[in-house]
Amino acid sequence: MTHARSLLSRPMMLLLNILFTCSFLAGCSDSVSAPAPTYSATIAEGRTAAKEIMDETGATAVSVALTDGNRVIWSEAFGVIDKGSGKQAGPETMFGIGSVSKMFATIATMILVDQGKISLDEPLVTYLPDFSMLSPEYRDITVRMLLNHSSGLPGGDMRNAVSVEPFTGYAAQVMEALKYQRLKHSPGYMSVYCNDGFTMLENVIAAVSGKNFPEFVQQEILTPVGMTNSRYPTARFSDGAFARAYAGDTPLDYMSFNIYATGGLFSTAEDMSRLARMFMNGGMSDSRRILSERAIAAMGEDQTLSSFNPLPSNNTRFGLGWDTVAQAGLSAVGLKGWQKGGDISGQYGATFIVADDEKLAVTVIGASNAMGSGPASKIAERVLLAALVERGRLAAVPAPLNKTVPLPVATPSGAEKAAFGGYYGSTDSLYHVTFGDDNALTLERFRNGAWEAWKQGFKLRTDGWFAADNDAITAIRFLSRAGRTYFVFRYPSGAGHYYSTLLYGQRLEDKGPLDVTWQSRLMETWLPVNDDQYSSFIDSEITPLVLNVQATLPGYLFAGAGPLADMTPQDNNRLNGMGLLIPQIFGRDMTDLAIEMWEGQQWLRSGSTLYRPLSGVTALMPGQSTATIRPAGFAQWRSLPSTGAITVSGATAWKIFGADLSLVAYGRGNGSAPLTGAGVKYLMVYGAMDSSISLNVTSP
Repeated sequence: MTHARSLLSRPMMLLLNILFTCSFLAGCSDSVSAPAPTYSATIAEGRTAAKEIMDETGATAVSVALTDGNRVIWSEAFGVIDKGSGKQAGPETMFGIGSVSKMFATIATMILVDQGKISLDEPLVTYLPDFSMLSPEYRDITVRMLLNHSSGLPGGDMRNAVSVEPFTGYAAQVMEALKYQRLKHSPGYMSVYCNDGFTMLENVIAAVSGKNFPEFVQQEILTPVGMTNSRYPTARFSDGAFARAYAGDTPLDYMSFNIYATGGLFSTAEDMSRLARMFMNGGMSDSRRILSERAIAAMGEDQTLSSFNPLPSNNTRFGLGWDTVAQAGLSAVGLKGWQKGGDISGQYGATFIVADDEKLAVTVIGASNAMGSGPASKIAERVLLAALVERGRLAAVPAPLNKTVPLPVATPSGAEKAAFGGYYGSTDSLYHVTFGDDNALTLERFRNGAWEAWKQGFKLRTDGWFAADNDAITAIRFLSRAGRTYFVFRYPSGAGHYYSTLLYGQRLEDKGPLDVTWQSRLMETWLPVNDDQYSSFIDSEITPLVLNVQATLPGYLFAGAGPLADMTPQDNNRLNGMGLLIPQIFGRDMTDLAIEMWEGQQWLRSGSTLYRPLSGVTALMPGQSTATIRPAGFAQWRSLPSTGAITVSGATAWKIFGADLSLVAYGRGNGSAPLTGAGVKYLMVYGAMDSSISLNVTSP
């Protein structure tokens, strides 16, 4: 069952007097008036696309809205928001829109720019004088750089980003944690997707406006635009107000997304249509001005033109807030558009496309499983292309790319194979390029501790790309810029009528042996201590950090499943985890590994998360003892006997883990638990700062 809204009853006349240069565009006479399209074919195509994507991804609910500069043309919701009750999704059902939330941080910033309270090219420290980092160049970060992903901040701090209960201190946490971190690159050097830049805008907006970020957005954007079904999770949402996310058929626990500016807003496709009309009407929402026309235009300028970007891609022509100001599916047919996508992995996916010149915009939001921004974009592009055909702007929907006719084979030289073969790294992946006796390329990737073949039988073609015989579009090429070698991946994209290219990995230089001090740390298990006690998932496992090396890459190590760290610059207490300079997407979310002294021990920092060594955990014997929560508020760890019982008094929360660090018991406040089974147990206790927690271990 679906719920639909359509406003097709008001006829209007459309005067076409446009010269078209793209082969897909339809011609017209100088003075012919045509009746307004009914968009019936567009709606039919949208319904088909939504059903196909839901079947393909396992999405439980999808919502779509198409709008022009004046009204909602079509709005419809598909699927259910709760499988247990069978409640259907409706146009008023909220979904997590993920990173589409960045548009609201951008609009909020531009409102303050319009008011003369913020200047885009003013240093961040002007507005946040307490902001600092280890790299002195942090003083050169400007507000614009936060908006166009060129600040050089390490990436995305996920500590306390998602929690059971709302945690409103996330933005302040990020700023505090950056004091212990370096910049990834010089401010402005390149644009690489960066969540923390938008979180820092939360702090800027609060400092300048005197209002917290959700309050400012509500008062200055959501309310005046009429977005009545959009809100931040500062309080728990009521059941039935939002589409629940599922993993397969299993409902996921309610989660509070505390990353307000970068990915925390819940909204509807219809509400986003109201925002789209504000863009299409030059900053006006009905009779109220939200932004100046100059601000709208500034947001739509390509911010990547003067930065390091070896192979520009229409997917990542960052504007201010926008992922791209050259929407790839529209660019492929000679038209313009802006796009922002959003993903909350395994839970929600969204896309927001505004074709300002065409006065058309579409929003698609979905929930559960593999429903991400990519599938949402497929639906959105199919809707837009069909609407443009009905309007007469396109003669026909463009055909899918022909993948079956590869170009002739060329022979790579020995020098090329030597230059291109080897190991490549990206944010959280490791790749290996080899060439066979037949000169065919194999691309392996490292997954779950082993190498697996990802692409095989790729042959050099006369256009410089390596492609397989049965797929002429999916391809790999190599390029060298600024003394670095990259591999580029090309793949069919969106509705299928164009391809996208992205820089996927940077070739890893040979490094010297890992410092002996760091080699000794490979044997340690590191336990997290600084997630927030009341917002953490009390019933969840922890993720200890284990450093490891890959035998074929001396001088590099891995922090769990995270990014590489290398010995440049070599330091007993710091490893460079940001040695890769990859613009666009795959150089995001990198961080150094650093040793810091806390509570008289050497602790490990990865990003904003601190870890203490398991080997330094105090052992408890039967009897009474006390765990004191230091002023920093870190959780305390203790090892426990294999048998007996533990009673905890004065804690806000506690967890008990087995010898393998699997969760065996947990609770909030006071509580007790038996100690059974083989092996030492571990206790993790949270408490208020400066408090003492009573621990009583009894023998069996």
